[in-house]
Amino acid sequence: MSARFSIALAACLCAGCMSDPALSPRAGAPSYSPASAMPPTLSSAANDLAIATWQWQRAKLADGPDIAAASPDRYTLRFEGGGRVLLRADCNSGSGSYEVNGGTMKLSPAALTKMACPAGSQDAQFLQGLSRVTGYAIDDRTLVLTLGNGGTMSFRGAP
Repeated sequence: MSARFSIALAACLCAGCMSDPALSPRAGAPSYSPASAMPPTLSSAANDLAIATWQWQRAKLADGPDIAAASPDRYTLRFEGGGRVLLRADCNSGSGSYEVNGGTMKLSPAALTKMACPAGSQDAQFLQGLSRVTGYAIDDRTLVLTLGNGGTMSFRGAP
């Protein structure tokens, strides 16, 4: 086999791999941007979320009692660029991701530390509420998360 034939054969095999329909963007394969590409810009809504650390004030649950946060500074959300959210749920902390589109919001389940919080902790109610978030609104320095069950969670921007 000649060297030219070997090179031609290798080029054809490589071209065949590159035209795999399962790797096309239409098939759901990820698209890639060069490292020099500009990062996506944050929407003004995402910028409004990122202005503060949000301290939980209360939850008004459609299917249960109203809950006032006993220690708002122990139940916080901090939205960062790139769709990352940092949270504190009493003695546990962690992060997850979020997406906003207009007034809708989706929070992914967060990866949290697994410390045993003291008796009286509201971490379970806080995390359960966050798992139901479907929307949000910001008025002044108050963030109101709408829950899928018709309830709300209110937060205040920390000074």
